[in-house]
Amino acid sequence: MNLPSGFTYQVDQGADTFEGHFTSADGGLVIRHDIGGYAGAWASKDKSFFFREDRIDGARVWIAKRNWPDGKGTGGLTTLVAVTFPDSGCANFFLKSPRPEDATPVDRIALSFRPNGRIAPGVLCR
Repeated sequence: MNLPSGFTYQVDQGADTFEGHFTSADGGLVIRHDIGGYAGAWASKDKSFFFREDRIDGARVWIAKRNWPDGKGTGGLTTLVAVTFPDSGCANFFLKSPRPEDATPVDRIALSFRPNGRIAPGVLCR
C-alpha cells in the first residue's frame, strides 16, 4: 500500500476485526482500516453517488463515495471515501472528508494493491 510520506500509523482496538489508522503529518487527514470477515464492505453500490469496480490480478477492488453523517449532531453530512478488497480478507480503507482532494490517498491505496492470495469474503462483505 502506498501513502504520501509523513503519515504515521496506530493500531486501534477492534472487537472482531483488525483496525487501525494512518494520520497525515499535519493531523488533518486520517485514513482508517477495518480488515476481516466481519468488517463488512465500506465501499459498496448501496447509497453511493460514485462506485467503481476494478480487477487487479483477478481480485476485485471496489471504490465508492457516499454521503455520511458528519458526527456533529446537527444533521450535516460529509463524504465517506472507501476502497474495499472483498477477495482479500475483506480489507477496507476509508476516510471522511468534505474536501474532494482528500480522496487522493485512498485512490493511491487502490492503485497500489497487489493481491498475495485469495480469501473468501465473509458474509458481511459480499
